[in-house]
Amino acid sequence: MVYAVYDAVKIPIIGMGGVSSARDVIEMMLAGATAVSVGAANLVNPYASKEIVEDLPKVMEEYKIDSLESIIGGAHNG
Repeated sequence: MVYAVYDAVKIPIIGMGGVSSARDVIEMMLAGATAVSVGAANLVNPYASKEIVEDLPKVMEEYKIDSLESIIGGAHNG
């Protein structure tokens, strides 16, 4: 849905639903999310959000991402 909404509106989008890893955050942002919400993963693991934030720099480095802002909507630039 984030991917579809990105093309339909010109306002910030919060990506939510199924986010449980730093890779999920990157995927949501590539689809067009400006921010990402972690919900149910926190019920399974109370430290999920903290772990995602801590893991994000490593995953960004792995994918050679310098800035999260630079990838917002990146999946649409193909």
